[in-house]
Amino acid sequence: MVIIIKRYILLALILSIQCGGANGTSREYSPLPPFKDVVGPSTPVAADDVPPPPYCVYPPPPTKPALPAPLPPTPASPGDSPPSIAPAGNPPTPSQAGAPPPSIAPGTGSPPPATTKPPAPGAREAGVWCVANPTVASAVAQTAMDYACASGADCDMVAAPGAPCFLPDTLMAHASYAFNSYWQRTKVAGGTCDFAGAAMLITKDPSKYACRYIFP
Repeated sequence: MVIIIKRYILLALILSIQCGGANGTSREYSPLPPFKDVVGPSTPVAADDVPPPPYCVYPPPPTKPALPAPLPPTPASPGDSPPSIAPAGNPPTPSQAGAPPPSIAPGTGSPPPATTKPPAPGAREAGVWCVANPTVASAVAQTAMDYACASGADCDMVAAPGAPCFLPDTLMAHASYAFNSYWQRTKVAGGTCDFAGAAMLITKDPSKYACRYIFP
């Protein structure tokens, strides 16, 4: 069957050639490339068919501007002295900066000791005193005063009429003296001015007339 088909194809080819010759025309057939069974890359294209690069035209990059030439050094005029540069280190002392040195007592070789002005007669230094808190209840102040008198406070100063601190004859005045006497005597050993909130510290001397509150 295959042989018969090939014969028909060959016969048809011969007849077409004869018909073309009979008509006075000739046909040119380009030779076909050899058949390849292996699938692979196609025949490379000739270099003449490829357009020359670059395919896209871009403007050229800008050129860097030329740097100006450095200026020549300025010649120093004759007679100019170079600027002075202070050496790194500690700043000058007052004596180096022109301040007068401290005065020295003659024959001692050292400055005289600083003298303090003595306080005026009768004046007392600033201090802190422990007095009764005026906002607590009378029962709380009485209990705290009894504790202070039993724990070392000098309550003889308020115990009876005629005592230096008996007047004013009020519970808060007597408790204030007892609290301060106790605290001034025991604060070095850890005593506090609290008495469960019945006492407080003040910076104004509560002493009046002949009643002098203890202050070391």
